[in-house]
Parts: sequence; C-alpha cells; structure tokens
Amino acid sequence: MLDFANVRLNSVILHKTGNKSREEDLILSDHELSVNESVKALLMQFFLGHFSEENYYNFCSENGPTENDVYKYVNDIFQNPDSFIEESINIATKLYDAGTHPKIKEGDLYIASFSDLVVDGELVDAVGIFKSETKQDFLQIRTGESGLDIVIEEGINLNKIDKACLIYNTEPEFGYKLNIIDQTNKQEAQYWRTDFLGIEQRKDDFYQTQKYMELCKDFVEEVYNEEHEVDKPEQIAMLNKSKNYFKENETFDKKDFEENVLAQPEVIEAFNEYQQQYAEEKNVEFKENFEVSENAQKKQQSKMKGVLKLDKNFHIYIHGDESKVVKGVDPETGMKYYQFFYEHEE
Repeated sequence: MLDFANVRLNSVILHKTGNKSREEDLILSDHELSVNESVKALLMQFFLGHFSEENYYNFCSENGPTENDVYKYVNDIFQNPDSFIEESINIATKLYDAGTHPKIKEGDLYIASFSDLVVDGELVDAVGIFKSETKQDFLQIRTGESGLDIVIEEGINLNKIDKACLIYNTEPEFGYKLNIIDQTNKQEAQYWRTDFLGIEQRKDDFYQTQKYMELCKDFVEEVYNEEHEVDKPEQIAMLNKSKNYFKENETFDKKDFEENVLAQPEVIEAFNEYQQQYAEEKNVEFKENFEVSENAQKKQQSKMKGVLKLDKNFHIYIHGDESKVVKGVDPETGMKYYQFFYEHEE
C-alpha cells in the first residue's frame, strides 16, 4: 500500500533532454529549483498523483543490481543528499544517451527527492525521476487597455505525466523497490524501462497473481479451445472458474487450484505442460503457493471476460454453469444455435 499523505518534497531540479539521434540538446541545470509552498504543492500533485498500485519493480543488470548505473546514482543520493545535483546530472545524461530511437521525444526532466512516504507500512525516503513530453494549449484571460483579452499559452497538464519512476529507499540489496509510469508505446517503453532504467518486475505476490491469471487466460485461448474439442461455453466456464478462484481465495495453492478448477486429469496435464512452456518463453518464475494480491486480481478481472460472440449480432456474457447452455444445429437452415435454460428473468 502507498500512502503519500504526509510526504515532503525536499529538493527538485529541472533538466531538458532531447533526442540524441536527432542531435537535439541536452540542457543541464547546476542549481535546484526555488519554489514556494503553493508551487511545491502543485509539483507534488504532478509527481505523485499518478502512483496508486503496488506493482513494484527492481533495478537489475547482468552483474547484479548494484552495477546498474541509475541504481548507483540514486544510491549516492540516498547515502549523501549533498550529491543530489551532481547525480541528477548523471541521471539526465544517462537518459539522453539512451534516447537514440527516432520516435523518442524531447522533454523536461525533473529529478526530486522526498521524505516521509509510507510504502507497505514502512516509512521511507524516495527519489523520483519524471519526464514530461507533452505540452498543451491553455487559454489565458488578461486585462488590456480595451478590456479583456484571450491569449493562448503553452504549458503542462498537471493531471498527466508521460514517464515517471519513484524509487523507495528500501531493499537496496535487491535493487530497491520502485514504481514506474509509462504512458507511451512499446518502443518507448523499451527505452524508458530497459535502456535507461534497467528494471525488472519484482517477483512478489502481485507478480505471481498477475502472471498466473495471465497464464490461465492464455491457456483457455490457446489450448483449452475448439481446436481441442472444447466448446465455447466450456472455455468461458473454465475462464470464470479460474477468475473466481483468485477472487474468492486469499492464498493460491497449486494442488488446490488443480483439484477445484482444472479438475480433470487430462486438463491438469495439459495445463502443466503449457505452464512450463509459457514460463520458458516469457521468462516467468511461478511459485506453487503465494498470497493472492487483491490489487492484481482486480486489475486482471477486466481482462478475463467470458463473452460468447455470435457473428456480429450477439455478444452474450456467461458467468457460470455451462450445463445450462446447449449447442445445436437447425436441420432446416443448417445454422448453429444455443439454448439457454434459466429459472428467473431479472
């Protein structure tokens, strides 16, 4: 859980990073921004107002997290706050060097340090890295000699941030605990997450819940399907049983999941074979037991909808009990049909 109710903004500096491949400028500041309390409050809303999930990441590298460049710079700030300006310049330079893809946009880069954040019940300091690439037009009303005038000015929308990373001063031995925001496309995500930050998703309960639910969805789509003589209502029933298992249980147990959701020996065998292949191809580490993350399961619920799509005419949501759905073929027209049996109309 994230709690920013009593957070304090200690330092903030602004740099500007362009696209290196287009020979745009890297403009570096040598002093912190001097802001009053009103501006500071707006900046904290802009920086922190978009973080809400417990989907954490860690710094990583081939030789361990301590060899990651951004890890080193942030670690120096935590250890020696007087190095804030110097290390912010190193961070901006690292980002500029990573911005070689032609689609990378120039933007304003804010580096900030915070204190008194609560992360999963722990009071911590934090360093934030925020890039704003999108400018918007605003109407400004001014009083002129002949009355009121409207002037169009360009500025930043405080309700939107393009890229962000918030690093918490906890678990340094594992690459720190951090959150990210990336509102851009896949190519730019590679640039922000991999080329610049060098991070991987933290393999905690959120990760396990998210990955297992994604596995269940993909298993139904790719294996437990009509190619293997599984009708659509049965597919949807399996998807619903999988989804409900995570919704109704506080802990995940692989054996219990197999017995109560997969049930049939041949389905269990097919699922385990698919899971092994899935883990290898996607580099996912699955555990057999973990606490179900409520945030992760709620996020995945919307991606696991049991919808029966019939041509372009009907979309039917099935929430359970596939035995009340019967499939057939009309002998006169040759068209397929479904029968739905129910007791009450609501």
